[in-house]
Amino acid sequence: MKQQLRDRFGRIHTNLRISVTDVCNFRCIYCMPEDMAFMPDAALMKFDEILHLTRIFAGLGVNKVRITGGEPLVRAGVPQLIAQLKQINGVKDISLTTNGIGLITQAQALYDAGLRRINVSLDTLNEEKFEQMTRRKVLSRVIAGLKAAHQCGFDPIKVNAVAMRGFTDDEIVELATFARDNGYQLRFIEFMPLDADDIWGRNMFIPGKEIIEKINAVYPLEPVTLNGDAARDAKSDTAKRYRFADNGTEVGVIPSVSEPFCENCNRVRLTADGKFRTCLFSLTETDLLTPLRNGASDEAIAQLIRDAVAQKAAGHKINAADFIKPERNMSRIGG
Repeated sequence: MKQQLRDRFGRIHTNLRISVTDVCNFRCIYCMPEDMAFMPDAALMKFDEILHLTRIFAGLGVNKVRITGGEPLVRAGVPQLIAQLKQINGVKDISLTTNGIGLITQAQALYDAGLRRINVSLDTLNEEKFEQMTRRKVLSRVIAGLKAAHQCGFDPIKVNAVAMRGFTDDEIVELATFARDNGYQLRFIEFMPLDADDIWGRNMFIPGKEIIEKINAVYPLEPVTLNGDAARDAKSDTAKRYRFADNGTEVGVIPSVSEPFCENCNRVRLTADGKFRTCLFSLTETDLLTPLRNGASDEAIAQLIRDAVAQKAAGHKINAADFIKPERNMSRIGG
């Protein structure tokens, strides 16, 4: 029987998010400060180290991998990394999260490497607000990147929008229109307390239910219903999924704050400097890169992973009085 990464609450972990860099060409206000100090190159996992660790995770039952950053496409060679990850026995699904700019020049190379699923961050369609949120004036390049990915044949293309009151609330329907007209799957993500500038607060928080109600008032929605294997996989899905009743395009919300999905979580994370985290909000992490570089056996590293997963907390405690924000901001953890 294949090994499983099972924690003390019975959750089985099959989904690994790997950050390849903490560097990004944006400075989104919900993610990182303008004057971000990046990790030295020597601290980052080399691609052969990422492949080595992924093989160990695959031997423990991980079958889905998502490449993240920072902005992963600022690191040279990501298409080649993806092609090699696809060769790992047991890895059935690979996806990538990006801010979209790099897709203008790299979409075809990524597609040729075997990547088929991408998530593109796009929080607003307003030039002024986009510059305010990202501290960069490049909205047109993100739109062009989405078009490049579509032309290559990526399916699905998911658009991730972080919902922030005062920024997103008056554009919810506009973003929905943009996504449905272009065949993108829109995902609104509730604003979480992982920003570096400590701007998060309930006054800026938009619950997922409010978002769906606003869209449904203009474009009637119906819940996505699944059967068989898809239904089993969906139990650990982060998103509450709907489709437009008139054209079938999907839209959803990731209600991490208002409706946490911790009890069905199957995700673990590897930071760009090789630290293993069992939750986005973990206060502890396990160094896997140093033992790897020091010649530890695969079984020794696998045991470190099993031990960490065994101690995974029941949930992230965002809504609890004793919630403590992690020291790492989002860009240093991996989106």
